[in-house]
Amino acid sequence: MPTTIIKNKYFEFNFILFPVWIGILYILTNRFISISEELVFFIFLVILGETHFASTYLFFFEKSNYEWIRKHYITMIVTPIILLVVYVIIGFQSIFLAIFVGQVFSAFHVTRQSIGIQRLYGTRKRSFFELLIYFFSFLFLFIGFLRFFYNDLIAYLNLPLPSYTDDYNLYFLPLIAVPICFFNNENYKKVCTTLTGVLLYSPYVFVGNVYEAAIIGVGAHWCQYLAINYKVYFSQNTFKNVLKTKVVYLLIFIVLYSIIMSITGYKINFYSNDMSLLILIPLSGQLLHYYLDAFIWRFSDNHIRENIGKKLFA
Repeated sequence: MPTTIIKNKYFEFNFILFPVWIGILYILTNRFISISEELVFFIFLVILGETHFASTYLFFFEKSNYEWIRKHYITMIVTPIILLVVYVIIGFQSIFLAIFVGQVFSAFHVTRQSIGIQRLYGTRKRSFFELLIYFFSFLFLFIGFLRFFYNDLIAYLNLPLPSYTDDYNLYFLPLIAVPICFFNNENYKKVCTTLTGVLLYSPYVFVGNVYEAAIIGVGAHWCQYLAINYKVYFSQNTFKNVLKTKVVYLLIFIVLYSIIMSITGYKINFYSNDMSLLILIPLSGQLLHYYLDAFIWRFSDNHIRENIGKKLFA
């Protein structure tokens, strides 16, 4: 019997299994609504992007986690502080390098979440379908690196290497990936989680800039993460007396975090020649998100399994 995380099958399908509607909505909004592309990006970043980063820190609001955090203070507090200091130093030396480092962490993090969601729905470790996600994620990311970062990187490092010219028609690659995901898969939930994981980075092959690729593709990752965190931290509350619960404080935190981080960071996608050190604020929050998530969702840990896993499958 396939696993069910969200009891409402329509919510589960559109927010966890196959949330491709985000990219479609972004494209349609830019095409048919008369507002600037910059504003559309900002709205999507506030509603989905930075709220997803903010959701990481909900773990620290749960009293049941305090003792576990205290026992693992080196992992959860000391190391993140050291990592943050080193990252800020890198940023002061080179914003470009800080962005590139963040992108590397992001690629690993997003791919691992796709694998994790796959396993939640019963896909075995190191199965053919898990390897598909690794293969196509690496392929699409590599093409995206060549298109959006390679020339800047060799210029920054002053390397005597040939520049990359975007003269290759690689649009067919995502189309090849789709039928493979259906090959001998056992049920539609495994098909959908595999297909989502495989196609997350496919926009890097055909869109014109990296921020569009993030919204159209990685937006599905943001949506999945928000849905899972909703199940863990919010779905147990009825919202009938929301002002008497801590839910309202969590929501206020998420909204404020998202707005502040979006304001300080979104313009880098449109005005890369006028970058400010303010960009290090959201970049640092994102880096901590990538690091902390490796421990917050580690179900091999008994505390995480009892306090996160049980809520997820309740």
